[in-house]
Amino acid sequence: MNNFNIDKVDLNLLKSLQALLSERHVGRAAKRMHISQSAMSHTLARLRDTFDDPLFVRTSTGLEPTARAIGLTTNLSNILEDIGLLMAQEKFDLTKVKTRFRLHTHSFVISIYLAAFFHKMHQLAPNLIFETHSLSEYSYQQLDKGNVDLIVAAGFQAPSRFVQRRIIEEDRVCLVDKSHPAKKNWGSETFLKYPHIKNTLPGNKDDPIAKALQQQKLPPREIGFYSDDMLSQGVILKDSDLIATIPRSLAEFSNQQYGHLILPCPIETERVIIKAIWHQRSKNDKLHQWLRNQLADIHA
Repeated sequence: MNNFNIDKVDLNLLKSLQALLSERHVGRAAKRMHISQSAMSHTLARLRDTFDDPLFVRTSTGLEPTARAIGLTTNLSNILEDIGLLMAQEKFDLTKVKTRFRLHTHSFVISIYLAAFFHKMHQLAPNLIFETHSLSEYSYQQLDKGNVDLIVAAGFQAPSRFVQRRIIEEDRVCLVDKSHPAKKNWGSETFLKYPHIKNTLPGNKDDPIAKALQQQKLPPREIGFYSDDMLSQGVILKDSDLIATIPRSLAEFSNQQYGHLILPCPIETERVIIKAIWHQRSKNDKLHQWLRNQLADIHA
């Protein structure tokens, strides 16, 4: 078997060879390829060198293909057709999508935003199965390895090797039980008087409230409870004097569920930005692109 090195072949030559086989005339083949006649003559010389065969013999009526050229005709047509199919844009039919899409995210993001998103996606692509996991300090590593398709997170800054897109932005408010004594005299002093629920973040990162207090030269707050799940804080607050500082949408959810009071945050804090984060390899994936665009509309 002849182990020919394809790296030596300029695949652009194959289209010219097809034109020459079809037209059997250098001038007409050049016109078909939108190049000059001299350029086509140069291309023919390269083809002869590549295939180590004259390929065409000049006659009074044009070019007569050699036996080698005739033998190439069928394979050449199939190869160019396969290349065309390879390079063609894939048709995207949601009804035929049958795969599993894996996300790392927060439980509160699922409850407040993604639950409705998942329901909508099930209606549009019934065979698309979602799989969710809690964010951890290993989420980026899993994204690198291809074990997760997308991260939807608040409070994360993606490394430069990933792509990120802002999905939702909202402010922080304070949430307390409806009988909490702080409601009578609410302000920064009262905010610091009572114990707080502290959000524990992956990788032992400090939370935004601690940073804000430090930047504004205020004393640290007393911590009465540590939690890595903001969704559960509504239950934790019930019948206590704890204070939770959480995204407004989650506070409104807890207000509806438990009747808790929503109070303005008395210190200046950075806004909550929820981002979608993905790997560069997924940039042009049709399903991934579609889901990212759908996700960007969940706040609408």
